[in-house]
Amino acid sequence: MNERITIKDIAKALNIHHSTVSRALRGDKRVKEQTKKRIKEFALANGYQINVAAIELRGGRRNAIAIIVPNINHQFFSNVISSFTNLACDNDFVVSIFQTNENYEQEKKVVDTIIQQNFAGVIASISMESKEMEHFEKLKQQNIPLVMFDRVSSRIEVPKVTINNQQIMQDVVALLLKKGHKRITHISGPSYLNVFGERQTGYHLAIEKHQLEYEKLNVINHGFTIADGVKMAGKLLESDDRPDAIISDSSNLMLGLIKELRNRDIKIPQEMALVTFGESQIFEIFEPSVACIMQPDEAIAKNAYELLIKSIQNSDENDNRTVTLSAKIMNNKYL
Repeated sequence: MNERITIKDIAKALNIHHSTVSRALRGDKRVKEQTKKRIKEFALANGYQINVAAIELRGGRRNAIAIIVPNINHQFFSNVISSFTNLACDNDFVVSIFQTNENYEQEKKVVDTIIQQNFAGVIASISMESKEMEHFEKLKQQNIPLVMFDRVSSRIEVPKVTINNQQIMQDVVALLLKKGHKRITHISGPSYLNVFGERQTGYHLAIEKHQLEYEKLNVINHGFTIADGVKMAGKLLESDDRPDAIISDSSNLMLGLIKELRNRDIKIPQEMALVTFGESQIFEIFEPSVACIMQPDEAIAKNAYELLIKSIQNSDENDNRTVTLSAKIMNNKYL
């Protein structure tokens, strides 16, 4: 059996210093692209395998990108992870996924781990508990590029990818009104998180614009669960001013709402129209279904990837722009 080829073997064969070979195989931007290509082609042709452990001991994971999300089991985040990972792998990056479980302290520990392992870059959607951004500032101090998506913070200047939360909420309220619903309630999360604050603003603006007498915002300040949706449905149905339409910021909450509405024989959408942010495929098993506000997860992943790669390749430039994409309403025939 032939011995495994080493970095020194590649360096000797190509008459290149072994440190340059090492950098090239890690994707270090200090090595010219032509040289990288030559080294990688030779390594591939001769069966070279990267010794990841050795690279990490030298403090380098420059071909690795970290993704931080609140919940992996949320369909939206799973879709973004899948699309982003495909893009990264096509361009010789490996991806590590970190889940914070909506916990601020866990998020801080994740960031510390990323710094210790010297990742090339990070994309992140912050937890429901995250109000301060000092831990993410540490990434900038260590020259590890960061791009935020979906749940972002104005407290830190980094590239961001978001959607038109405020406008899509106004569009949803207008559509419900057109369908004859006038008692519209909104179930949301804490307003200090951009996605919820922007949606709440859109809801209030729409109520004001259309001069509706009924306005009810229900805020849940912890992780959204199906059980929370069941509890909220009971609260709304037993109130004196019961709504005739519900907009939910969470598909998990909506599953709980549907469960309780069916337990009480409430007809959907005749007695209660339902709209949720989330994956429409989940709700296609229900008959009648519910309307869904679909976020462009593939476009979010693509823009986050492009912004991150640009930051990795041009670490001295400050391109802290925010890319805002458009969501769309699906299954509106069920309103």
